[in-house]
Amino acid sequence: MRDNMKVVMLLLMAVLVLGACGNASKNADDPAREDATIIYEDEKEGGTMNTGDGYGFNEFDLEIEVDGKDAVDAEYDVNEASDAKYVNRLANLNLKDQEAFDKLDEFFTKIMLTHDMSNEDVTNRIMEWFGLDSYTKFDLEVNFDDGTKLDIEDRK
Repeated sequence: MRDNMKVVMLLLMAVLVLGACGNASKNADDPAREDATIIYEDEKEGGTMNTGDGYGFNEFDLEIEVDGKDAVDAEYDVNEASDAKYVNRLANLNLKDQEAFDKLDEFFTKIMLTHDMSNEDVTNRIMEWFGLDSYTKFDLEVNFDDGTKLDIEDRK
């Protein structure tokens, strides 16, 4: 009986040790998980997608008219956390607050604006995102984290 108790205790300890060594995280073996931490540690605050204000800019204001009618209006201000607006009349979207933030996050991540991009490149990326070939008014104002500003105002 005593030998059975020792075997049971030994098995119980083995199960506990093996259970403690396991890793239940879904991404535990993903090498990108550890790399992401390293990337963030080396970045200075602000001006990136991963730190600071998140997108590299503090303010974003876009208005596009197609055939003389409002088509797109998107506003983001990092200082006004609850004030985001995303209106795309072409897609029948009128979003505010968190819903607008979600759509703007997708938009900003795709177009990846930087302060050193040409006005033409910025305009082309935005027009491509919205699936537009032409506009009658394109007005964009962006204040980047590093203090630079982008201001594009074009009427056709």
